[in-house]
Amino acid sequence: MAPRNSIKREMDDLSSDCSSDSFRKSSKRAGLDKDSEEYKKRRERNNLAVKKSRSKTKLKTQQTVERVNQLREENEMLEAKIKILTKELSFLKDLFLAHAGSAHGQNLTDAELSYLKDEVDHTTIIANANHSNGSL
Repeated sequence: MAPRNSIKREMDDLSSDCSSDSFRKSSKRAGLDKDSEEYKKRRERNNLAVKKSRSKTKLKTQQTVERVNQLREENEMLEAKIKILTKELSFLKDLFLAHAGSAHGQNLTDAELSYLKDEVDHTTIIANANHSNGSL
C-alpha cells in the first residue's frame, strides 16, 4: 500500500506544480528573450497601460478633491443662510409677540421696534450680498 500512496502523492505534487500560475508564467517568460521584439512590444504596451492607469487615477483624485472643495463652500453658504434665517425667525417671533401683546394691552417701545428692524435690515443686507456672490 505504501507504494501506491507515494505514487499518488507524487502525481498530486506534479499536477499542482503544472497547474500553478508560476509554472505557466515562467514557461511563457522562458520563451521570450529580453532582446526580442516580442518582449519589447509587450513591455511597451505594459508601460503604456501603466501610464494610462496612473493618469486615470490621478484625474479621479483631482476630481474628488474639487468636488470636496465645492461641497465645503456650499456647506459654508448654507450654514450662513441658516444663521440669517434663524435671526429672521427670531425677529418675526418677537414681532408676532409684540403684536399679540399689544392686543392684550402690552406695547413695545419705539426703541425696541427700531432695534428689531435694524437687525432684520442688517441680515437682509448680508443675505443679499451672499446671494449676489453666487451663494444660495
